[in-house]
This record gives sequence, C-alpha cells and structure tokens, in this order.
Amino acid sequence: MKVIHKDNPDFQTEEYRKIFLDGTHNTRELGGYETTDGKKVKWGVLYRSDKLSDLSTDDQEYLSSLGIKNVIDFRSSNEKSEDPDLIPDGMRYIQLPIEADGAIRPKVEAMMRGQDQGDLGELLVEANAEFVSKYKGVYKDFLETLANEQKPSLFHCTAGKDRAGFAAAITLLAVGVPMETVINDYMKTNEYTKEFVDDYLKKIKLYSLNQADVDQLRPIMGVEERFIIAAMDRIVEDYGSIENFIAEGLEIDDETLGKLKNFLLEES
Repeated sequence: MKVIHKDNPDFQTEEYRKIFLDGTHNTRELGGYETTDGKKVKWGVLYRSDKLSDLSTDDQEYLSSLGIKNVIDFRSSNEKSEDPDLIPDGMRYIQLPIEADGAIRPKVEAMMRGQDQGDLGELLVEANAEFVSKYKGVYKDFLETLANEQKPSLFHCTAGKDRAGFAAAITLLAVGVPMETVINDYMKTNEYTKEFVDDYLKKIKLYSLNQADVDQLRPIMGVEERFIIAAMDRIVEDYGSIENFIAEGLEIDDETLGKLKNFLLEES
C-alpha cells in the first residue's frame, strides 16, 4: 500500500512506518516518535533508507508524492559509482560521503572463499565508534542541512543501517527522543530486511558452492544493539554526554538546534 502519512492520521502508526518500494528493503518514516518533554516528531518530514539505485518508475513517483525535497547520500565514492542513485525529478541530491566500506569488503570476499574471518560484527562495532571519532564533520553538515533548509528529506547509505542508522540516532537524540526509542528504531532494520537477508544468504551459499559460512556473514547484514551502543559509549567517553557531543563535537549551536527542533517537532 502506497501510504502518505502526513495527509492521513490513520497511517501515522507503527504498522505503517515502513515504506514499501520495489527497489529498497529498509525505507522508513521517522515521524511519530515522542520526546522526553511530550512532543512528537512530525510525520512526512524525515525518512531513512538503503540505496536508491534500484528504484522503479513507480518508486520514484511514490517518493515524489511524499514531498521529499532532499536526498542525502552517505555512501563512499566507490559505492556511488557502482550503484548510482536514481533521483526523482525535483529532488536535490546531497553527497556527504563516509568512506567506511573498505575494511569489510575484503573480509567478506575471503569468507566467501571459505576462509574463517571470525566475528565480522566487530567491524561494525569499530565502524560505529569511528562515526563519532572520525566523521563528526559529516554529521555536523547533515544536521545543519536539516536545520537550515527545513525541507522534507530522505537520507541513506547502502544498506540503510549503519551510517544512516547513526544519522537517525543522533538526529532523534538531538531533538529529545529518548535512547530506548532510538535503539528500538535502530533495531527495526532486522525486522524490515529479514526476508531480503534470508534470500541473499541462501544465494551466497549456493554461489559459493557451500564454501561460505553464512552464519559469519549474517551479523553484518543486519544490526545488533552492540553496534549503536559502541557509538554511544564513544560519545560518553569523549564528551561526557549526548548533549555535549552535539554542542562540542558536532558544533551545533543553540540557534541551529532550535531550528532543527522547529523543523522536526510538532508544536505542543
């Protein structure tokens, strides 16, 4: 069902949070989440997704009907050249690359040749911590874009779970959504992509002539709470609190934070 949340309160529920597209597996609305002071994130202003390189014509028309004006791509230059986004007419394409895919790919290739690579999930623990220590500038630009442009936006990486997952987390935390809610949203990736991941791993096992240990690959196909917790632990370790990270690490001043809240939150 092609629902438009902002126009119909009946669709403003968890049941309809996932956006069903032919060419993506992990697209969702971020509206409706409640803040600690009783406000709610507006429906129809912020979406997160996996890559947009396989969008059908119907998908592009649907995204346009949602009123999305900005598409923000966190993928590396290699990822974008291999699978360029299909951007619907009238949308601005903003590139905020995070070159974080290099360490994972060779290990996956080795695993598919039957070589034991241990706990691949540890790579994503490290990657999430690095979002805090190495990519503050990218996430600063992301929050400032949302705050200053005040336009309905969709942001994504390749699988829509790590780089985009941290972007969703820090945005929701910045406007006052509690950590428990943020982690629940983060973990929805496993629910939304289960069918796709199961099918993909079956193909990997088949194509590798049963050499690949797909149980090793599964952790990096989804999310685990330890991944996002690694980022939050690094924030507390380096800055003392989420608030300090936003103010000092990302250098988001009070005026910009106010604009972000004005854009994302319903009036009380």
